[in-house]
Amino acid sequence: MIKRILAFACMGALCTLPVYGSGDNPSPTPSPTPTASPTPTGGDDHGGGGGGSDDHSGLSLHGLFLGTTSAGGIGVFYIEKNTHIQINILDTAGQTIGFAEGQMTNGSFAFALSNGQNITGTATDKLNTGTIGSVTFQAQRASEFGEEHNAAGRFIGVANGPGGESRVMIVVDSNKHIVLLQTSGTAPNLVRTGGFGTVTAPVAPATAYTFTLDHTIGSSSVITGSFTIQDGVFSGTFTTSAGTFTINSFKSTLVNRMANISTRGLVGSGETQLIGGFIISGGPKMVLIRALGPSLANFGVASPVANPSIQLFTGSTPLAQNDDWKTNANVADITATGLAPTNDLDSALLVRLEPGAYTTIVSGTANSTPGIGLVEVYEVDRD
Repeated sequence: MIKRILAFACMGALCTLPVYGSGDNPSPTPSPTPTASPTPTGGDDHGGGGGGSDDHSGLSLHGLFLGTTSAGGIGVFYIEKNTHIQINILDTAGQTIGFAEGQMTNGSFAFALSNGQNITGTATDKLNTGTIGSVTFQAQRASEFGEEHNAAGRFIGVANGPGGESRVMIVVDSNKHIVLLQTSGTAPNLVRTGGFGTVTAPVAPATAYTFTLDHTIGSSSVITGSFTIQDGVFSGTFTTSAGTFTINSFKSTLVNRMANISTRGLVGSGETQLIGGFIISGGPKMVLIRALGPSLANFGVASPVANPSIQLFTGSTPLAQNDDWKTNANVADITATGLAPTNDLDSALLVRLEPGAYTTIVSGTANSTPGIGLVEVYEVDRD
């Protein structure tokens, strides 16, 4: 079921309200200061209720982070709700997989891994860094944009093969990297095996992806396999030195969906800024926010604002800003969404946001003539 996760409030000549799904519609409350109302309802990553202290408005840490250690291993980090982290460190030199999960405090974490190593680090919306004993690591957010974005995701399920049933997690990013983690047995005698390598996309008429894990733990040979993904279900086989296993696993994803929204109005500086508020609830979302001016001339707007800039707030706290969309550090990802502005002087922000209330402020340049502007918020479906 698609849930309502966003409301919009605006000031200006014309306001276009979103179409809501199920649930009660909040009352939009415009304000000349950077606040958005009403307060959102909390939720978990699967669209359920909850909330409370786990809900943190602001840039979202939610998602997968992959990276190497200085000793040549690989780290897989999965963050939920900005407060909970799951860690798997594949140490190929030591032939161990260290696992830990628990709460973060202000983006910082410290755990004893299951293999006896201690890990400490900090997380931002783009990068996890820290140490494992004397070894350092950096793990970047797994890109949602790339050649294999249709296969990208975190899949959790079971494998059946020699020794019976085992639990598996497969992580595929959009740049052809794959990590496989297999856990068998019961605590305290769990056995963790796996590896990392690359994915090869099918060439028609074939439909199955193939992969090779040339860095392995617990297998004396490379791990090879193949899989298909249909409706979020990962199905296939993989072969280790222990034999061949069949896999059925399911994508960890969000079910929350947002209506794309926009408002048009007069944009200037000072009291003639265009202000819009929106709310995300039920789970973090990646959104593209556009402030259009010059490109509106292509649609018959006679006096568009010449050079709009955009600011994003949660309450009175600034989160991000942009003036001229091609100056963004993630300009390639903005282009890959297919929603990039058509004029270089338009502005845009591509950000992942936690559940919460947000405000956008669109301004013209100081002392410039006010003109018509359009502010838009799009969901970018990469979860």
